Amino acid sequence: MQTGSATICAAALLMLAIGLLLRLPAAIPAAIILVGIEYAVILAGQDQAIDPRAPALAAIFFAAAELGYWSLELRDAVADEPGAYLRRLGLLAGLALGALALGQLLLALVDVSERGGIAIEALGVVAAVAALAIVVLVGRREDPG
Repeated sequence: MQTGSATICAAALLMLAIGLLLRLPAAIPAAIILVGIEYAVILAGQDQAIDPRAPALAAIFFAAAELGYWSLELRDAVADEPGAYLRRLGLLAGLALGALALGQLLLALVDVSERGGIAIEALGVVAAVAALAIVVLVGRREDPG
C-alpha cells in the first residue's frame, strides 16, 4: 500500500470512529466514499481493465456501512426481542454474500461478453431483470418497527 493510500484510509477510519462516537450517521457514508475514491484512484493507475477484487470490496463496503448504522441503532433504549441480533447478523451476512455473488456474476458476464453472441445478450437481459427485481424486493421490505 502506498503512503497516500494509507493516509487516506487512516483518515476515513478516523472519520468513521469520530462519527460513531458522536453519533453522526453522515460520517458512515462519508468514510466509505473516501475509501471508494481512493480505490478509484488506485484503479486509474493500473493496467488492468477489470479488477477481480471489486466484488469483494463492494461486499465489504456494504457490510461496513450496515454494521456502522447498526452500531448507531444499538445505542437506543429499545431492546430487541431474543434472537433478533442473530437473525440480523445472518441477514447481513447473506446480503453481503449476495452482493459478492452478484459482483462475481457481473465480472463473469463482462468477461464472456467480449466474445459476443445472442446468448450473451439474453443472459445480460436476464441479469438486469434479476438485479431490478432484487432492488424492488428490498425496497418493498417493510420495517418491522
